[in-house]
Amino acid sequence: MSWQDFELLVGEAFRRKGFEVRENGGGGADGGIDLVLNKNGRKSIVQCKRWKTFSIGVPLIRELYGVMTSERANDCIFVSSGNYTAEARLFAEGKPIWLIDGTELLALISEVQVKPSIRKADLFKQPVATSPECQLCGSAMIKRKARKGANAGNEFWGCSKYPACRGTQ
Repeated sequence: MSWQDFELLVGEAFRRKGFEVRENGGGGADGGIDLVLNKNGRKSIVQCKRWKTFSIGVPLIRELYGVMTSERANDCIFVSSGNYTAEARLFAEGKPIWLIDGTELLALISEVQVKPSIRKADLFKQPVATSPECQLCGSAMIKRKARKGANAGNEFWGCSKYPACRGTQ
């Protein structure tokens, strides 16, 4: 995943948590702010790092804290796909700084992920449960449209076992 996609993913996760999200990146200098979040009159700035092998240390956290202060934000959030050093966590203690590591990020994404209400297999089921029963064979019936004859264009109920059963209503 590119760093741009990583920022978009983080932004979408916060959007689904009810935040108004403004992406700040896009290729140019972002001043240490990748996302700006607003919710209930509170402004949060977010820095994202898609680092798996490096731990985030105090200098980057201190820098974000300074940007938060100069931007007059209520808090700041540092999101990493990796980890933070013990010193970075200690620096953030007692300050309006959230440190979200890879494990917490996965939990956040799982929490806001849309669960489909219809399973893919259900999309292809025939017939619909509310259909009438075929009077000839007892199978469910499905809506069909007459293609020819005196009733061309009209809908009717046809047996779901057609052509083996030619029951209609």
